[in-house]
Amino acid sequence: MQLCRPRAVEQSPNITIIGAGLIGLCTADALVSRGAAVTVIDARPGPCEGTSFSNSGMIHPSQALSWDTTKPSAVEIDAARVTVDLSKRSRGLLLDMMLRLNMPDRQAGCLQIFRDFETARAAQRAYNNIGIASNIVIDSINSFGRPACQFPNDSSGDARAFGCALAEDLKTRGVNFIYGAADADFRQTDTGFNIRAADQILNADHLIFAAGIHTPQLLSKFEIRMQLKAVSGAAADFALPGITEDLPSCPVMDTHSRSAITVFKNRVRISGGWGLKDPSTLVEHWRNIAPALMLRLGSPQSTWTGVRPVSPAGRPYISGTSIPNLWVNTGHGHMGWTLSAGSGELMAEMIMTGKSDKRFAFSG
Repeated sequence: MQLCRPRAVEQSPNITIIGAGLIGLCTADALVSRGAAVTVIDARPGPCEGTSFSNSGMIHPSQALSWDTTKPSAVEIDAARVTVDLSKRSRGLLLDMMLRLNMPDRQAGCLQIFRDFETARAAQRAYNNIGIASNIVIDSINSFGRPACQFPNDSSGDARAFGCALAEDLKTRGVNFIYGAADADFRQTDTGFNIRAADQILNADHLIFAAGIHTPQLLSKFEIRMQLKAVSGAAADFALPGITEDLPSCPVMDTHSRSAITVFKNRVRISGGWGLKDPSTLVEHWRNIAPALMLRLGSPQSTWTGVRPVSPAGRPYISGTSIPNLWVNTGHGHMGWTLSAGSGELMAEMIMTGKSDKRFAFSG
C-alpha cells in the first residue's frame, strides 16, 4: 500500500519595510492582514516623524493633478486619472481603518477657494475631466467670502494621530518595529536579504523601501537609480481660539499658495506650500485671506518644515524592481495621506498574490 504524504504548509513570507510613515505603516497593515510576518525599520525614534508629522489632514482625491504646473500636459492628466482611481479606493480603506482605530468622525468634504467665479468654474471643469465631482459655493465662514469648489467626496483626519495609533495596533498584531536605525544596511543573499539595523541582524524574503525622499539613496546600495524630486513644504500650528463656532467646518485650500487651513480637535493648522521652506510665508498669506480669523489665532505655537517625494511621472511608484523581491512604495508627493491605505493594499496584493499594476510601475 502506498502511503500518502501530508502536503507541506506554505510558510508565511518574512517581509521588512523601510519607513514608518503613513505609506510604510499602511503597507504593514495590509501585509499582516494577509498573514505575512513584518518588520518595520525607521531611522527616526518613532512613527510618522517625517512628512507624516505635520500633515494638513486632507484625504483629497480631488488634488490628484500635479501641483508642479498650473497647465497640466496630457501625460499629467492621464497620471491624475490613474491617481484618482487609487485615491478613491484608498479613501474608503482609510475611513474603515479610522473607524477600527476608534478615531473620531469628521465632517466630509474639503473646499478650495479661488479669486473669482470664472476661475472656480474653470477649475470645476478641469476636475470633472479627471473624474472629480465638485460644487461651486460661497459663504462667509467656510470659504471666507470667496468662490470655492466644494468636494463632497473628500474627507479629512489627523494623519499623525492615525499613524501613531496604527503603529500601536500593529505591535499588538505581531509587527516588529526597529527605530533609531539611521545606520541600516542591506545585502542581497541567495534566499532574500540580510539587514543590519540598530545593532540587530535579520533576514527577509522581501524588502520594501517606503522611505519617501530617502528611497533613491537606499536603492543606490543595489545600484538602482530612481529619480524623485524633493519638494519642501511647511506648517504652523495655532491654539484653538476661545470661540470655535465660526471656524471652517472642513479643511479649506488656497489655490495660489498650495496650502490649507484645517481645524483639528486641539489646534488650527496652516500647512502646505510647494517648494516653500519658511512657514511664516504661509502665515502671512493666510492673514491676507482671513485677517479676522488670523488676528484671533495670534502667533503660531509651533512650526515645521519637511520634504515631499515627487515622482517625475506625477503618480507614485508602487512596484517591484529589477532585483527579485525588492519593492518600492514612494513618490506620492502631496497625496501621501490620501493614497497611503490604497498604496499599502496594492503593494500587499502584488507581493502576496502576484498581482501587477503597470500604472504604478518603476522601471529601475
